[in-house]
Amino acid sequence: MELSPVRPLLLAGGYSMRFGSDKRQVALAEGDTLLERSLRTWQQALGPVYVALRGDDAALALRVHALGAHPLCCTRSADGLGATLAQAVALLPPGPVLVGLADMPFVQPATLQALARRLEEGAAVVAPYFGARRGNPVGFAAQHRPLLLGLQGDRGAGALLASLPLEHLPVEDAGVLLDIDSPGDLESARERS
Repeated sequence: MELSPVRPLLLAGGYSMRFGSDKRQVALAEGDTLLERSLRTWQQALGPVYVALRGDDAALALRVHALGAHPLCCTRSADGLGATLAQAVALLPPGPVLVGLADMPFVQPATLQALARRLEEGAAVVAPYFGARRGNPVGFAAQHRPLLLGLQGDRGAGALLASLPLEHLPVEDAGVLLDIDSPGDLESARERS
């Protein structure tokens, strides 16, 4: 199998303020954690995955490494999502990047593969759409690396998406909209699955 030039990047450097505890390590019904579920799905779909963690996540970085992924310890994670994303992208080898959120464990592998394929085929920026709603993850061609490196603060790449030509990839995957920000979100997700 030919190795894809797409860099799969899973963002897991947040502080779970709305959740009330470290949601990355919350156990799901099947016994794995939220982060482990997301990571395994991404690995199944795309192979080796980079995981952006907080700078103080030494133990979690070891766990991520033991699971076969590449931990990226982002010392600027306290500055917010944009800062974490910029620092993580700086640590990646150059190339297109597919950026996802670790608190979205229900995205289907086929969706991840379809997004990566569109980047390989030349899409500049691509996002999944479930019905009329944009979801995550979002793919960026290598040419947009400087823009990603310029992100800061708590705003992610949303502002970039408003200013770049965004390719809509229709998917039959409600998981692209389902992020876990609170314990109630997790309970709702469990009831739907």
